[in-house]
Amino acid sequence: MSRIIVKQLPKHITEDKLRNIFGAKGTITDLQLKYTPDGKFRQFCFVGYSTEEEAQDAIQHFNNSCIQTSRVRVESCAALGSESKPQSWSKHAKDSKHNLDKLKAAEEEKEKKASPGSESKKKEKAKKDTKVVEILGKHKDDPEFQEFLQAHDKTRTLWGNDLGVSEQNPEKEDEDEDEAEPTAAPNDGGVDADGDEPAGDEEESPVDEEAEKLAEKPISDLEYMKSLMAGKAAESTAAAASSKKSKVEKSSLDLFTIKIHNVPYNTKRQEVLKFFKPLKPYSVRLPGKVHGFCYVGFKTEKDMAKAMVKNKSFIKGKQVFFSDFTEKNKVTKASKSGLPPPNAPSESGANSKWKHQHDGLSKEENISESGRIFFRNLAYTTTEEELQKLFEEYGPVVEVNLPVDKLTRKIKGFGTVTYMMPEHALKAFNALDGTDFHGRLLHLLPGKELDNKDQNELDEDDSSLTFKQKKALKLKKSAQKPIGWNTLFLGPNAVADILAKQFKTSKERILDTSEGGSSAAVRLALGETQIVIEMKKFLEDEGVRLSAFDEPSQKRSKTVILAKNLPAATELSELSPIFSRFGPIGRLVLPPSGVTALIEFCEPSEARQAFKKLAYSKFKNAPLYLEWAPEQTFATTLSGEPIIPKTEKEEPKEKEPKRAPTPEVKEESKPEPVDDEEPEPDTTIFLRNLNFKTVKETVLEHFRHLGAIHSVEIAKRKDPQNPQQFSSLGYGFIQFKKASVADHALKNLQLTHIDGNPVELKRSDRVLKNQNEDASRRGQSAQKKQTGTKILVRNIPFQAQYREVREVFK
Repeated sequence: MSRIIVKQLPKHITEDKLRNIFGAKGTITDLQLKYTPDGKFRQFCFVGYSTEEEAQDAIQHFNNSCIQTSRVRVESCAALGSESKPQSWSKHAKDSKHNLDKLKAAEEEKEKKASPGSESKKKEKAKKDTKVVEILGKHKDDPEFQEFLQAHDKTRTLWGNDLGVSEQNPEKEDEDEDEAEPTAAPNDGGVDADGDEPAGDEEESPVDEEAEKLAEKPISDLEYMKSLMAGKAAESTAAAASSKKSKVEKSSLDLFTIKIHNVPYNTKRQEVLKFFKPLKPYSVRLPGKVHGFCYVGFKTEKDMAKAMVKNKSFIKGKQVFFSDFTEKNKVTKASKSGLPPPNAPSESGANSKWKHQHDGLSKEENISESGRIFFRNLAYTTTEEELQKLFEEYGPVVEVNLPVDKLTRKIKGFGTVTYMMPEHALKAFNALDGTDFHGRLLHLLPGKELDNKDQNELDEDDSSLTFKQKKALKLKKSAQKPIGWNTLFLGPNAVADILAKQFKTSKERILDTSEGGSSAAVRLALGETQIVIEMKKFLEDEGVRLSAFDEPSQKRSKTVILAKNLPAATELSELSPIFSRFGPIGRLVLPPSGVTALIEFCEPSEARQAFKKLAYSKFKNAPLYLEWAPEQTFATTLSGEPIIPKTEKEEPKEKEPKRAPTPEVKEESKPEPVDDEEPEPDTTIFLRNLNFKTVKETVLEHFRHLGAIHSVEIAKRKDPQNPQQFSSLGYGFIQFKKASVADHALKNLQLTHIDGNPVELKRSDRVLKNQNEDASRRGQSAQKKQTGTKILVRNIPFQAQYREVREVFK
């Protein structure tokens, strides 16, 4: 842990004083003084160092020492969420014992208040119920009390004057009910509010029908009146809904709108309608708070064209001006409703900002899908190499991006990392979130997916792109791959220009073969050889390791870019402005020929940005061919320190003869060249149920006593947890030289045990190649030394002639 806590500090100490005191033991990356919500200093602070060694030195030096007459205690911080963290005792800490006890006590009091209150209420209710039962029991036989109950009974019949009378005379009640049946009363014969004809005698209003139904039910007077009021309320709400619907339909119409400018201040709606007579506008809108303009809508385009004739006319002695507001009105309506406007681009108007944010949120993926992590709260001294090393502990990393501030030239304290396998990203997220890194707590969040526009991906389905554009985009995308072209490649056009400049002649004369002599191809080949030799000498003088370009290393530099096949006689003043706009350049090496350049940036993030933007972009009359230079291209750093000590490469060569004695290798390789004959047919056997740890050598040793073996092959696939390694699939093949040996193995070695597993043998038609023999032959050819006067020349053009090749080597 590189983070420490300092307790019992003086009350009036400042951050600058603490930085001066604790900065003597190392680089401080973070220092936080803790205060209460009222702003009172709590007399402790956190200090973060770059390394754990510096933090331990500070603890040993400052613990139990005095700062301004206060004896301080210095301890190492516990990890976030660690069980070893001591219990907080201050009342200002949320997880302190004091606050936790308070919360528990408050919860217990609430529970106590809730439980006795509910019990007391239940007891009171039970008492009331028993009291009512007792009173009813006392006055059960009292006739006056019974009459009182009948008078206040809510369920008595509506038309009965008294419940007792209706019970005594049921026949009379039936007669009264027959007389009380409503009859269909004729209408007044007038016209209704809507101007329709009278309804006639046959139809009844829904209110009367409902009254009839209610009259038959045994309900109280109050409930009867309420039901009638509810019916009227339902009618009014239905009418309001219909009017509202008509208003919505009216507002949803696409009108042809005219905006009138310079309208007088007190203009009213009737005056605008009078102005357009004999035309009848469908709508007139006069803003209430803003004055000086209004909107007039028409149903048809023809009416709007007639209204536009009155442009530059006068209202109340003031000249007004018209403008067509139809399309803008549609956009305004759509923005209010939240829908995209008709016939409008996808990102238009004020909605484009919100649409961009919505798209950004929708592209936010889970780490297990994207493999991308966003990290923040970094120390400003952190480098990209340190982060790469930290994240590579959990799996192969594709890219670490650490933005740099252009003014301060320091990192911004945040960045992103992308893993090759998403499961490795998830593993790193769970392990590193909240951990200590260079004295600060690392905060990780799920990263967002990159835009296709930023990635410059090729869209082959895009019909608007030409074949040439698609090819250029494809080449730009392939430029990111580490496998490139010949480092010192020179185009024939550039070679001709350089030779013409060196020999002070014209380009036509160098390529002209009419005067006799060697052909143009031979001249260009010899000229290119001369230019390459001069270029190599210049690069070595500038501190470039040419051997780095010949090594088959797959690692590429993150800051050095190789620009190749530039137009002849390119100068530093032409290249520097193009690359320097992405960030400061550490060094730029350009040979006198001006056809190849090495550009080294100070920051890897700026180098990546320059590469992505400039690869295959136009420079003069040709595209810029960029490639990442090999790692350790220069012999020294920008500060002049040597990059590679020579001992690192010499160590493995010295150890090789000590590790493996040569006699054993010779004994194993002796039988392989002896058996050069081809294997007989039907000699391949399929091996099933092999142990996953079984290797090729184990199978060879197990079957070697039977006879000559042509080849052994174990089926493997890439390990999903570590793609650089291969894991066995549990089966394989073995091919013998003789068919009799294969038959003997099938009969006598069935279910033989190899590494503890019983292996099943079956005949197979598969033909295996002797990979060991091919490898040994390749090794033998590579180890041969030049003994004669002949050399092998490959990759000669098909149109080359015997005379031209002779002239080149002559």
